[in-house]
Amino acid sequence: MENIIKEVLLSEEVIDSKVKELGKKISEDYKDKDLIMVGILKGAVIFMSDLARSVSIPVTLDFMAVSS
Repeated sequence: MENIIKEVLLSEEVIDSKVKELGKKISEDYKDKDLIMVGILKGAVIFMSDLARSVSIPVTLDFMAVSS
């Protein structure tokens, strides 16, 4: 398979660190609230999964399919 990535802008470690930071912040901001995360399909599934795993409070996931 041809390597089509020409340049890596952010390493996996940097992205993982930011996702964990966001998860911690979301957990603090929504600690006494119901948290529902909504992602747009065909783009958000992997990110939403990683973010939901980094949240330490109960969370409900939902997805929307949209087209332009």
